[in-house]
Amino acid sequence: MAREGKTRWLISIVLTVSLAGCSAPFPNSHEGAGNRLSPERMQELRKEYPLSTDTPVMINIREVSFREIMDFADSVIVAEVVSSLPNFSVDLPAEPGTPEGDFAEKDRAAGLVPYKPEFITYKVKVDKVVTGEDVEKDTFLFYNADFAGVEPELKPGMKIIAVVKKGTTGEQIGGYSFTRYGTYFIVDDDYVLAAYEGESEEILDFTEQTNGIQLDVFMNKIKNLPKG
Repeated sequence: MAREGKTRWLISIVLTVSLAGCSAPFPNSHEGAGNRLSPERMQELRKEYPLSTDTPVMINIREVSFREIMDFADSVIVAEVVSSLPNFSVDLPAEPGTPEGDFAEKDRAAGLVPYKPEFITYKVKVDKVVTGEDVEKDTFLFYNADFAGVEPELKPGMKIIAVVKKGTTGEQIGGYSFTRYGTYFIVDDDYVLAAYEGESEEILDFTEQTNGIQLDVFMNKIKNLPKG
C-alpha cells in the first residue's frame, strides 16, 4: 500500500498539475466586478454544477491555487463540452534509474503488473484561448480516473473556462489535462462558478472574489494575475 501511494503521488504531480508554491490574491479584486450572481442563484445552480469536494483515497495531494496552475500549464481556454469519450490508458515512462523505473522493476520482480493509469476523457469545442498557447478548436480534456468523483464530472452542453496542460505520452497526445483547481463553469450565459472553492484561507479568498462574477471580468482578471 505504501508503494502504491508513493507511485500515485508521483503520477499526480504530472497528471493533476499538482505543484508546490504560494499565490497572492487578485489585486483590487473587487473593483469593476460589474453584475454578480446572488448567493441564492449560485446555490440553485449547484444542483446542476456541483462543487468538487471529495478527497482522493490513498493519494497524498494538496490543494493548489488557480495562479499556481496557470504558472505550470500551457493555456487557459473557454470551451463547450461536446460528449464523453471512452477512457484510455497509457504506459508510464519507466526509464532505469528513475523513481518510476525503480517501482516498475520492483513490480515485475514481485510478479505484479506495473501501474498503468486510466483517464476519463471529454471531447470539447474550444471557443476562445484566454491566455497561453493556441489550442485546436476540436480537442479533448482528460484526468486520471483515480480521481473520479474528485475532479469535475462534465456533461454535454456545459461550458467551462479551464486551465489546461498538454498531454505528454501515448493517447494523451493531442489532448489536455485539467483539474478542479483551475476550472470554472460558465453559467447563466456569462457568469462563472468555481468547480472547487478550497479549504485554505488563500484559496477560499480567491473563490470568494471570483465566484459569480461575469466571464469577461474574470478573464481580464486572470490575464493580469502576477507570476509566481
